[in-house]
Amino acid sequence: MKLARAAWCAALLAGLMPAAASAQGFQLNEIGSCAIGRGQAVTASPCTDASMIYWNPAATVELSGFSLYFGDAYIGARGSYTSDTTGQTTYANVPPAFPPNVFFNYTDKDHKWAAGIGMYVPYGLTNQWPNGFQGNFAGQRATIATFYVQPNVAYAISKDWSIGVGAVYGYSSVQLREALDISTQYAAPGVTFGMLGIPKYTQFASATVNGTGQTWGWAAGIHGKIGSDWQVGARYLAPMYFEYKNGTAKFQQVQTNITLAAGNPLGAPAGTPLDALLTPEFITPGGSLVTQGATAKIDHPWQAQLGLSYSGVTNWLFELDGIMSGWSVLQNIPITFTGPAAASSQVLISDYNDSWAIRAGAEHAFASGLKGRLGYSYVSTPVPAVSVDPTLPDQDRHNFMIGAGVPLGATWTLDAAYMLVYTAGRRGRVDDRTSESQTAEELNSGNYQLWANILSVSFKASW
Repeated sequence: MKLARAAWCAALLAGLMPAAASAQGFQLNEIGSCAIGRGQAVTASPCTDASMIYWNPAATVELSGFSLYFGDAYIGARGSYTSDTTGQTTYANVPPAFPPNVFFNYTDKDHKWAAGIGMYVPYGLTNQWPNGFQGNFAGQRATIATFYVQPNVAYAISKDWSIGVGAVYGYSSVQLREALDISTQYAAPGVTFGMLGIPKYTQFASATVNGTGQTWGWAAGIHGKIGSDWQVGARYLAPMYFEYKNGTAKFQQVQTNITLAAGNPLGAPAGTPLDALLTPEFITPGGSLVTQGATAKIDHPWQAQLGLSYSGVTNWLFELDGIMSGWSVLQNIPITFTGPAAASSQVLISDYNDSWAIRAGAEHAFASGLKGRLGYSYVSTPVPAVSVDPTLPDQDRHNFMIGAGVPLGATWTLDAAYMLVYTAGRRGRVDDRTSESQTAEELNSGNYQLWANILSVSFKASW
């Protein structure tokens, strides 16, 4: 059935309500509180902790001995949709997200080589809209969590230059709950329930879809010093191609309380409850809405970041970075059902674009050992106007950051950061896009707003 297909497609679009609203698409950048406080402009002069494994795999030779870094972020995202026709504003009720990260590194005493491992969440979002919202038929609740494990080695090729590289193992899970619309279903060949007078957005079921996938990729970086005051760095995280081979779709009937009129195309007597006729689809073997399997593929983008830092002002560090994210890998998503809905298998249209961001950060070291940090970034969205929907009402963003590093004795340091995410709003749709020929002007029917507060805390230990 069309509705079963829509449920799985929306889940694997992976463009879910940005609980981590500071990044392009569903990319997360909340990796390390020091980095957040500095505007995530840390590729040329990474924070002196083991999160270098992610931010620049080459720079870990700058650390000393053993280094441990771990933390978490609270991401409180909010969103709303205002309809053109009714003027009604619906507010998303997105639950908070808490993406963790852990890094461990060892650098030899001569700073010639280093080895370590990082575990972090570079992609992951959560979306949830209240009951009764029209957009629930494109996605009411959706989550994606992609976890990377990155072993890393770095080597100093000269006094001032180093390189680093590591394999990356990725594990990804997705879940979607979606409302299903009876008006779009066929009561008889060529006749939909909508043609019989049942209004659009009449829910008769909900679908919950789960799937997991795993794959391998790699990361690399280069780091160098130019004189005593300038540093440069670059990192690259390869794209990851996830295949969700074990997806499961479960459906639950919702009562419509509709009774059929005389002469209906189903041939049922007048007054017959529609819900009773639909029940076999949920419970009879071979019914289109019984629990069934599905497979799909979703590509995660590459990331390339380049930075330049300056430390020629006493006790100050300044850095400017640019980043590109290769979202154009996510053009179409093939969907295959392995149950009664196999005939509904299709390719989902996404049409994402490569996106970019500019990041700037500063750090001041106080005599007490305390470090104060400031950051700002402008982030462009990879989502074209025609793809802005309840699952990803993505838009360009301004991020404002502040943070601090507080020594806790000779071994431990506490890092904390706060980020405010501001957007100007963007037009979008509440219905599925079914054809490449459809345009944003045809489909978009209201305005989406996004905003977020992010708080991150991390601990560093060195010995």
